[in-house]
Amino acid sequence: MFTTVILAGSLVLAGCATSADKSSSSAASPNQFKADDGRTIDIGKSFPADGGTRYNNPHMEKGKCWVADSFDFNGYDTLYIAPTVSTAKFPDKPEDAMVHNLAKERFVTELVLKLNERRIFMNVVTNASGIKPGAKTLTLENTITEFSKGGGGARFFAGEFGAGQPVLRVHGKMSGGEKVLFDFEARRSGVSAGARMLGGSKKDEDIQIQDIRSMVLDLTDFMAAVAKKYPPKT
Repeated sequence: MFTTVILAGSLVLAGCATSADKSSSSAASPNQFKADDGRTIDIGKSFPADGGTRYNNPHMEKGKCWVADSFDFNGYDTLYIAPTVSTAKFPDKPEDAMVHNLAKERFVTELVLKLNERRIFMNVVTNASGIKPGAKTLTLENTITEFSKGGGGARFFAGEFGAGQPVLRVHGKMSGGEKVLFDFEARRSGVSAGARMLGGSKKDEDIQIQDIRSMVLDLTDFMAAVAKKYPPKT
């Protein structure tokens, strides 16, 4: 049991985002990159689609990660992250609304933290008043399209099979003026080992925060790879 707890804790920190780097003699792949911390990033195989490139990113919804032609997240001074909106349907209960509102806020907070670490943009703001006059600006709009706060009772009995796990699906669009330049969709539902093995003893909101961190890690890794902040894996 003690070994299992240690393993669960370590996997929570890693999230489901990317695998640790393994010593391998495999040939370089255009969809694999080396992160600053040594992780191998797989952004998925790509193909031309709809005036841009679509990626079968293994950590986002398959085929729902798209980048416009000639766009690589570079050349802009500021990224403005608009307040998260939601179209998700969920029970009209105070505890559900509390976790839902926490998810809306925490997604933005975690995204700002990771984007600042990646240094893709000079300025990341969450209020339009923070945009400097004359700045070349991108706008990121995120919508929660699926949400469930989960339930500890169901996790206690069958959490390793997904029962009772919180659910969060986010659709994001990044635009420059009127033109959409980046479009993605990602979903998480109790992805950490701790949520699966020890979920009955964890709060719904704590598991959802872990899911948000996993989602944000994968999203910003993708952006950093496309922006050439990460070198291709050799």
